[in-house]
Amino acid sequence: MQPGVLDVRGRLLADVLYPEGVLAGARTHGLAPELIQRLEDAVDHGHELTVLLADTVRATTAHTSGD
Repeated sequence: MQPGVLDVRGRLLADVLYPEGVLAGARTHGLAPELIQRLEDAVDHGHELTVLLADTVRATTAHTSGD
């Protein structure tokens, strides 16, 4: 398993939490729907990246354990 990939995935997960909090606050305070939509898009993109990195970790693990 590549430690660098795990590190990046961990940092990305932490970074996704911040926009999720901002999004929750935007919804709570009734900010502009356009802003909320863009925040939702950013959060969704972050989630997609974490899934891709999780797949990379699994593939790396399968590759190294198969050696």
